[in-house]
Amino acid sequence: MSNEMQIRFIEPRNYGWIELPLNEGCVEYIWKCIDEGVKRNVSAKGNLIGQIDKAYDLKDIDGLLMSQILRPLVIEYKNKWSDEHTKMPCKQDYDFVLDGFWVNYQNQHEYQPVHDHGGVYSFAAWLKIPTSYKDQALLDNAKDAGSSWNSAFMFQYNTIFGDEMPYMYQLDPSWENTMVFFPSKLKHAVYPYFQCDEQRISISGNLWLRPRD
Repeated sequence: MSNEMQIRFIEPRNYGWIELPLNEGCVEYIWKCIDEGVKRNVSAKGNLIGQIDKAYDLKDIDGLLMSQILRPLVIEYKNKWSDEHTKMPCKQDYDFVLDGFWVNYQNQHEYQPVHDHGGVYSFAAWLKIPTSYKDQALLDNAKDAGSSWNSAFMFQYNTIFGDEMPYMYQLDPSWENTMVFFPSKLKHAVYPYFQCDEQRISISGNLWLRPRD
C-alpha cells in the first residue's frame, strides 16, 4: 500500500488591517485639524465607550485626510483582501464618506474597553505617546505578571476555532505618527498607563457608505 497522498492545504480567507507611517506633511495637517477642533470645543465623548476625560470633534478641513490617505487605503485594503463586506444590496451608487473624526486626550488610568465602531472602515493614529511599554511593564502592577498590558493597544480577532485572540501593540514613542486602518467591526481596546502625568494624544474616525449625490 502506497503512502503517497495528494494533499492540499486549505487556508480560509480572513481579514487583517493596515499600518501606515504618516509623513511630515500629513502630521502637520492633522495637527491643524486638531487645533481647529480644540478651538471649536465640541465634545466627542459621545463617540467613546470608555473612560477618556477629553475628546473633541474634528473636521477634515480641506478634505486632505480623506482624499490623500483614507480613500487610497480603502483601495489598498480591497486589493489585499476584499471589499465583500462593503457591498450594498441595491443598484444605487454609493461612496465612502468620513462621518465621525475626533481626537482623544488620554490621561493616566484612563482606558477604552474592548469595543468596535460603526461604519465600514475605521482608523486610529497615535500622535503623542509619552510612555514606554518596557518601563510600564516594570511597574509594581505588572512586573510579576505573565504579561503586561500597561499602555498597550490591542486588536481582538477570532480564529477558525472561534477562539478570541489578541494582537498587542506595545506602544512607545517609536509608534508616534503611525495609523492603523481596519474594518470597523474588528474589536479593539486601549489599555491604561500609569505614573506619567503627560497625555497620550490620538485621533480616530469612521468611514461610512452613503448614496452619491
